Amino acid sequence: MLIKLSISILVLMIITVFAIFILPGKTIAPTSNNQGKIYINGTPLTIEVADEPNEHNLGLSGRLQLAPSNGMLFVFEQPEITAFWMKDMNFSLDMIWIDENLKIVGITKNISPDTFPQTFSPPSPIRYVLEVDGGWADKNKIKIGDTIKF
Repeated sequence: MLIKLSISILVLMIITVFAIFILPGKTIAPTSNNQGKIYINGTPLTIEVADEPNEHNLGLSGRLQLAPSNGMLFVFEQPEITAFWMKDMNFSLDMIWIDENLKIVGITKNISPDTFPQTFSPPSPIRYVLEVDGGWADKNKIKIGDTIKF
């Protein structure tokens, strides 16, 4: 009986570790109000997490500005090529395209609200899109190949 219980506990621990570290899923742990913090090259950003389709559709539309150390991180269930536009935007953005390994695979800089209805897409499948104030990527020397940390 003790052996069965020990084996059961061991199996449960293995499944838990597998679920936490191996299975794909949301890799960010937002705090209250669906916010969290990420780091790129040691630079911290307070981010809002957009991980639902309705949040993806709304994004930063209608807002008057974005604080210099803030951004919005769009999270997708699996890697994909998606398209973003600047509908109802009031300020320019940098879009940072991030793959499932948390590596930056593309940066579209200083996208003006005047570009609507033009769309912008990553160069390869991504799992995350980070929207920050236009010029933020250059100001912080962010480049393709950099990685983000949660």
